[in-house]
Amino acid sequence: MTSRRIVRTAPVTPGAVPTEVVWAFRDRIHRVGDHRLWKGTADKGTTPVLYVDDTRYPARPLAWILHHNAAPAGLVKAGCGARLCVHAPHLTDAVTRQRERILYAALHGVTLAGPCPAGTHDLAEYGYVRPNGGLAECRGCDNARRRTTDHHDQEGARAA
Repeated sequence: MTSRRIVRTAPVTPGAVPTEVVWAFRDRIHRVGDHRLWKGTADKGTTPVLYVDDTRYPARPLAWILHHNAAPAGLVKAGCGARLCVHAPHLTDAVTRQRERILYAALHGVTLAGPCPAGTHDLAEYGYVRPNGGLAECRGCDNARRRTTDHHDQEGARAA
């Protein structure tokens, strides 16, 4: 019987990052041009993570906190397109991405304010503009449509 190592995921909060974690984080960064690529462990090959003393630290939120000294809002992604980039100026959180969507819409003459076309969400929070359409659309309505599933009867046939 093999024993598994117990690993906990540590909450990454501003002002509470241990010094050994900061040094371990900096040891796993490789500078390539304008990017700082992660050369440590990556979950599913795309999510940089740091393990220190059997504790898992997500690398992108850690980089965000070390750079901004504030907690990110939602998921932290690399906005530069480099798969394993953890360079803080290249990272975006939910607020940053929505701000970029609003600016993109303004450049195309669309105002993301007020209710969505369905009247259920605020476009300032959920709105975006598709590059080819030029119309305001709602990410909240898109997510709600994705969550709905077809109902099937017990035989597996689609119910009418």
